Amino acid sequence: MPAHKILTTSALSVAAATTLLVSGVSGAAATSSGHTARDLVRSTAPIAGQNAGVRAMPLTSRVHVSVFIGRNQAGLAAAATAISNPRSPRYEHYLSPAQVQAEFGATAAQQSAVGAWLAHSGLAVTHRDPFVIAASGTAAQAEAAVQATLGLTHPRGGAAQVVSTAAMSVPASLGAAVSTIRVSPGSIPMGQHEQLKASDTAAPGSQAAATVKQACSVYYGQKKASTLPAAFGKTLSFAPCGYLPQQLRSAYGATRSGLTGRGVSVAILSEDNDSTALADANRWAKDRNFPPFKPGQYLANIASHGVPNGVGDIESALDVESVHGMAPDARVNYVVGNGTITGDRLLDALDTVVTYRIATVVSSSWFEGYMPVPQSMITAWEGVLQRATVEGIGVNFATGDFGDDTPLQYPGSDPWITLVGGTSLAVGKAGNAIWETGWESDQANLSKNGQSWKPSPPGVFSEGSTGGVSKTFPEPYYQQGVASHNIVKGVAMRVVPDVSDLGDWNLGYQIGVSIPIGHHKVKYFNQMNGGTSLSSPMFTGFEADLTQGRGGISLGFANPALYNYVNTTTFHDITGNPQGQGVTEATVFGIGYGQPPTLSVMGQCGDTHHLACGVGYDTVSGLGSPGPAFFRSFGSKPK
Repeated sequence: MPAHKILTTSALSVAAATTLLVSGVSGAAATSSGHTARDLVRSTAPIAGQNAGVRAMPLTSRVHVSVFIGRNQAGLAAAATAISNPRSPRYEHYLSPAQVQAEFGATAAQQSAVGAWLAHSGLAVTHRDPFVIAASGTAAQAEAAVQATLGLTHPRGGAAQVVSTAAMSVPASLGAAVSTIRVSPGSIPMGQHEQLKASDTAAPGSQAAATVKQACSVYYGQKKASTLPAAFGKTLSFAPCGYLPQQLRSAYGATRSGLTGRGVSVAILSEDNDSTALADANRWAKDRNFPPFKPGQYLANIASHGVPNGVGDIESALDVESVHGMAPDARVNYVVGNGTITGDRLLDALDTVVTYRIATVVSSSWFEGYMPVPQSMITAWEGVLQRATVEGIGVNFATGDFGDDTPLQYPGSDPWITLVGGTSLAVGKAGNAIWETGWESDQANLSKNGQSWKPSPPGVFSEGSTGGVSKTFPEPYYQQGVASHNIVKGVAMRVVPDVSDLGDWNLGYQIGVSIPIGHHKVKYFNQMNGGTSLSSPMFTGFEADLTQGRGGISLGFANPALYNYVNTTTFHDITGNPQGQGVTEATVFGIGYGQPPTLSVMGQCGDTHHLACGVGYDTVSGLGSPGPAFFRSFGSKPK
């Protein structure tokens, strides 16, 4: 077993570490001066430039109001840091949901007082628990309650957000209990999920391309594209039409470990109800000689109303089938909220997981929007994430699929989340990992005469794992001494992703999904897909395997433990030249997506604006992917 590297934090007390982790993301209410006898809720103040595109809400508009409450909110953050810090005497001393409510939840009297305040303005209280009081009514009633003017904005990459033109306020008697307030439209909008590659659609190509007989490789390099132009001085091979779960478990060492996630519960957060997900997963598994779900092993936890139909959502199939593929004996909970508790569909789903502790590791490929987002959103999410941490629940998110062409996403870039990036992985005939590089790919099409690639190889940047330096979150204590080039205006900032595994669309993963083909008709299709929508649930499955190896003790919020193993064989260090300097890896894909033959050139990190694939931590792959010692680390004892 490699040395267990502990980050040097001798100068940091737990309290100081907490400050580093959550600085700049205050959840405390601030008392206003004067004779108003009200407290300003600082986290609801508009951020710089936020009101530029805001339009006024008609006073008769229906809205939801979610008031986030609790006791000793600073104590919750400190407890979350201590319980997740391997150097702390409280490490892994997890609390039950009942203990969390008793220690950090608002009292019954506080809950009643908040409900009475909302009702006094004419709002109807619809939900009440020790951490959130929710109500509904008109925008006029909400404005009367919070004493601020509300407006509607559509941030880039995200759903519509209700914001205020000034900080909201609450009666002074409630100020200590309120961390933030979120107002959402009466019809709560859906967020976004990561981009998936279009399948069975036309792509730019030539007549020559249409005549090429394409093939799928079963493993990387198997079938040569000998009738197509060479690139980089060698004959290319056809890409796999997606890897099998058996190949990926083997390549990453899960098969050798004997771990299958037995006894571990995983949650997948979504925003729609894919009622065919279980049947699709079982058919997919049987067709590939892989164990299907046993009775009771897959559970759907769907809000009772207001959830869109998700049949045909490839995202759901990819999430469920990749978690199950990496941890075939883990219980999988597919969880969907409707936003009527927190004002946010995705956060409702996580809140459900945490309130009932229905899983110990969570994955999501959805996001709220690009940074920056309203501070009230961050405060709301971090309250739930910190509760998850003290209960021993780890939360993973996909980082995104367009390199640094898009900003960092929220909530994935939050320092209380493990953000999973993507790689390009070559799996050999024996299920071995031949090489792995950061997922940043260029592409080129076949020329009109079929004799060359246009533009000339490597082509132009097409897709890849998103990463970079946050402009919002300071460097958390667990990243100190690990990351570099992360100074913004003199301050060290959080960098992402944290870890990575296969994401490359053009190598991909085989899935099965039912797609509507007419009125009340669906048809099952075998497809392939990928992206970091594959990376996050795959890593989540591997965490479930680790939890089994740890005797059922969850990793919880894993980042502090993950960073303790930086530069060890726990992780495979991902670089841009896995085959050696001057060697470029390329393949031909197309048939897997119903497209003409297309050149995919991998490991092109230099074609991004600011990302790097290098030795040690980097902003494409983070710490790296599961390495030779991964399933023997973190106290895991494989079979």
